[in-house]
Amino acid sequence: MATPSAPAPGARPPFDPFTRTTIKTPLAAHGDLYHRAVRMSWPRFLALLAGAFVLVNVLFGLLYMVGSNTIEGTRPDSFADHFFFSVQTLATIGYGVMFPRTTYGHVLVTLEAMIGMFGIGILAALAFARFSLPRSRVRFSKVAVITTFDGVPTLMLRAANERSNSIIAARVQVSLLREQTTREGFSMRRFYDLALSRSETPIFALSWLIMHPITPTSPFHEVTEEGLENCEFALLVSITGLDETLSQTLHARQSYFNTDIRLNHRFRDMLEVSQDGDRLVDLGRIDETEPVPP
Repeated sequence: MATPSAPAPGARPPFDPFTRTTIKTPLAAHGDLYHRAVRMSWPRFLALLAGAFVLVNVLFGLLYMVGSNTIEGTRPDSFADHFFFSVQTLATIGYGVMFPRTTYGHVLVTLEAMIGMFGIGILAALAFARFSLPRSRVRFSKVAVITTFDGVPTLMLRAANERSNSIIAARVQVSLLREQTTREGFSMRRFYDLALSRSETPIFALSWLIMHPITPTSPFHEVTEEGLENCEFALLVSITGLDETLSQTLHARQSYFNTDIRLNHRFRDMLEVSQDGDRLVDLGRIDETEPVPP
């Protein structure tokens, strides 16, 4: 198993397909705001909402102060009074203590009320989209191993369902991604699908030991420790299935690199049986391996 070039020791290949890459398109200049809002983490999403809320109120607070005696019940030179009046208007609270007294003030209140109503609708739709988006809780082992199984060298990796429900009709696909150079000198990425001992399971509830027998046609045939250190490649693992609770399709993925594969190692058992006869899966052991004789 060889490739044209080798990475620096400990460095990950530059062709990781899961690494975010900047795409030069007209869309990238403006950004897909809806897609970004749905994909970003909840802390960042809430922080952006809070920042936008404060920014809008600061802007309208300054605009209210531009006019003379625009808002009744506020001090003319108090930014805090105009800011909190903006908060009441944007949130459609309206306590009645402060109210616009000029045409300029009424126009600003009208604009801010429209922004508040549209904003609430947009935020409600984004929040619903984020909550309704199915997210898998499939945990993969951080390493893969190569060991002998039933007399055949086998590449193994583990996956486990962290939820207490089941994933119905789960399918797994493992592909090898290598960067190769053609005879004409073009460098390109190529995928090689790895044959698995079992690529489907009717119910994925506990753990799943994914195995690729290393036959003479396998890219890992006669692989050595030195070959793993010097080769530049990535293993791409994807699992799809139907969540029995949500009745929605789930997707999970993981990537492994040459430094993540342990030759002549095997996984330690993480399945236990309690005194009551119940089966327990200790996910804390999903990454534990032990060496075996070559």
